[in-house]
Amino acid sequence: MLSFLFLIISKLSGKYTETVALNVSFENVPENKVLLQKEKQKINVVLSANGFNLVPLIFFKQPVKIDYDSDLYYNNEHYSWVANKSAHKIKSLVGSRVEMLSITPDTLNFRFETLETKKVPIKLQANISYLIGYDVLDKVEIKPDSVTVIGAENIVSTIEEISTEPLSLKDVNASFSQSIALKLPKVDGNIKLSSQKVTVTSEVVKFTEGAVEVPVTLVNTPKNLTINYFPKVVTVLYYVPLNRFNEIKPSDFKVVCNYEEIAQTDKKAMTPKLTSVPEAAKSTRIKQNKVEFIVVK
Repeated sequence: MLSFLFLIISKLSGKYTETVALNVSFENVPENKVLLQKEKQKINVVLSANGFNLVPLIFFKQPVKIDYDSDLYYNNEHYSWVANKSAHKIKSLVGSRVEMLSITPDTLNFRFETLETKKVPIKLQANISYLIGYDVLDKVEIKPDSVTVIGAENIVSTIEEISTEPLSLKDVNASFSQSIALKLPKVDGNIKLSSQKVTVTSEVVKFTEGAVEVPVTLVNTPKNLTINYFPKVVTVLYYVPLNRFNEIKPSDFKVVCNYEEIAQTDKKAMTPKLTSVPEAAKSTRIKQNKVEFIVVK
């Protein structure tokens, strides 16, 4: 057994010359560029070193990284990689203890296709329910709110939005932030997205309902008519964050009936409308849906 090990060590200690085939990989390729070649191109490097240093290079080969920006040269509708201009990269890959005798081929050519890009909005597919008394303070936000679609022009032009995977949350009673994957649309061809996920966030707070009595203002009545209407005060219901409940005042609201809306009709009632509400109120409604009137001549 020992004699066998000594034999292996003595063999590996000797100097050898071997040709090692290295794959290539690309870095810093723009998002709208895609390599057309299906077959992988290789770089053949003739190396000389003792067996100990050659074995890892033969059995555990790393690819040669080609930088799209600095290592490729555009030439007659294709991009060229020149071996002698990137020899330093290959030398650093094989190591200082290995002598690099030659690199073939001296040039590799690659074809890249330029794809179309289009920025489209993201549509959130969500089913969110809140615990009673809780609601979203402003709105559910998506970041980013849009995504760039990259692909063939005839495919990209048909895409108007990108949806998220479904988000389902029940009985929410606290603010949340959640990462959601984007869903690739079903199209006849390949596309890429500039982002694969979005972050969905929502500020959730405790809400309460309030009510105020607000006077009704009648507008656009003819000068030659006297209008009597009832009720002159209506109840406005509003939904507001609990911590801002005390900010709300009746004067923050304005309720208006517009006589012009019924002037040329035989209606005997007008519809009151809210024309001014406080910023803190999330939702508002008037309890009474009509104001009756009579014309006093």
